[in-house]
Amino acid sequence: MSGGETGVCLVGCGFIGLTHAERWRRIPGVRLVACVDLEKERAEFFREKYGFQESGNDLDRFISLDKVDIVDVCTPTYTHKDIVLKCLEHGKHVIVEKPISLKLSDAKEMIQKAERSGLKLMVAHVLRFWGEYVLAKRLITDGAIGEPSVARAYRQSPFPSWAWENWHDYLNKGGGVFVDMSIHDVDFLRWCLGEVEEVYAQGGTYVRRNASSHDYTHALLKFRNGAIAYVEGSWIMPEDYPFTTFLEVAGARGILQVDNQSTASVSLHSSGKVERFTPFERDGYYLELQAFLDSVIRDTPPPVSGEEGLRSLEVVLAALKSVLTREPVKLPLEADVIG
Repeated sequence: MSGGETGVCLVGCGFIGLTHAERWRRIPGVRLVACVDLEKERAEFFREKYGFQESGNDLDRFISLDKVDIVDVCTPTYTHKDIVLKCLEHGKHVIVEKPISLKLSDAKEMIQKAERSGLKLMVAHVLRFWGEYVLAKRLITDGAIGEPSVARAYRQSPFPSWAWENWHDYLNKGGGVFVDMSIHDVDFLRWCLGEVEEVYAQGGTYVRRNASSHDYTHALLKFRNGAIAYVEGSWIMPEDYPFTTFLEVAGARGILQVDNQSTASVSLHSSGKVERFTPFERDGYYLELQAFLDSVIRDTPPPVSGEEGLRSLEVVLAALKSVLTREPVKLPLEADVIG
């Protein structure tokens, strides 16, 4: 870090890269050094719009710059391993979009490389920073609903046809809807309820018949503490259907709901009364990037470690394996699911 500023290199100038760039430029103490994309024109657009100092498609050159301290990897999932390892080899701290990878073996290699290098590796599981979910986590932890025992989570949208070269169509590039999208809900439920011991899932490819990835999956998760959760991920909604999420957690004393289609973001039904909360000043993307920046500056562990990303990946891969084998799958997994 030089001049009291932390230099950031953004890799991947697509949809999530745009989301991150918008937040990075508002965080004090950050210098936007470079943005990198396979398509030079798109990187140049980001440079002009967000104020990066340089842009281009030469990843090796930009991540080797001394003034780069953090690399933010916002590329398709199947590219994460190679890019993250390369950034760590150049001595850079890395935040990588979820899922950490498509293979458990790749995730473990990334984690081990960061540990050996003494560098920070964080997985961008944004729900852990999203106001409604942070509040829900606090209410659960504080015992507002008693011991949580049953949960439901839905995440529904049209197929992400905006993605570069339709990489979500391919199982070996994106993993399908449950791996790519439902991992948000799985990670949050792990955060609140603990580790999962068994998964039973059903699903398949229902709309994009030529795709190898699944566009719909629902799964039943059984947690070590005895709690159960139903999680549904859907990319089969009509094109004009709004992105929709829903979370419900029930305990012995009440029930908590988070619904992105309502004005009241969080509803708590407990002790004969209903409370409604509408947070929140800053969004989760800003807060997760700020949290990673703080961990780098203060030399503290990142709030969502590579190991946490690995554990959530394991659950969604278990769901994929369950769909493929039509059998319940116990954790931990013994081998990679995607070849």
